[in-house]
Amino acid sequence: MEQAQKSRYERFMSWGKENRYSIVGGSWVLSMALALGLTGRNPYLSTQQKLVQARVYAQGLTIAVLIASAAFEIGDRGKGEGRWETVKVLDPDDPTHQHMIEKKVHHERYAGEDQWQDMVEAEENKIKAREEAAHQRERSHKGPGKPRQKDKEHHDRGTKGDSEDEHKNK
Repeated sequence: MEQAQKSRYERFMSWGKENRYSIVGGSWVLSMALALGLTGRNPYLSTQQKLVQARVYAQGLTIAVLIASAAFEIGDRGKGEGRWETVKVLDPDDPTHQHMIEKKVHHERYAGEDQWQDMVEAEENKIKAREEAAHQRERSHKGPGKPRQKDKEHHDRGTKGDSEDEHKNK
């Protein structure tokens, strides 16, 4: 449906869904200013007490806005809308192309929005490759049935009846 054909309420809700996280941040700033204004009138509180009181009020309102935002997110997920959408596609493993499977499709609001996920995956793959290479080096140095040099030294030191001087002369 086009924006011009939507009612004012539908346009407001659509804008709210698109900007929900900006609304959460803005509500914190607004509630902090409002709470400072309200607590600033109390002559019996010190400045520190006023700041703490204002912060508590702002946190309360921010939590309420976060809960409302989570409710919208859950509602979108239930409807199959939002950033993740479930669609039916042909099963690529079915040679007859008769079976449909459900697949989750992610919608980026702008190009590169989820680029950080690709970067994290690439770094995890690099770490995994380094660990595998280290394990391969360790296995190749050890060899089958041959103790590592550290293990041999540790075993030699633990021999009973030898003094340290006798151990050095061996």
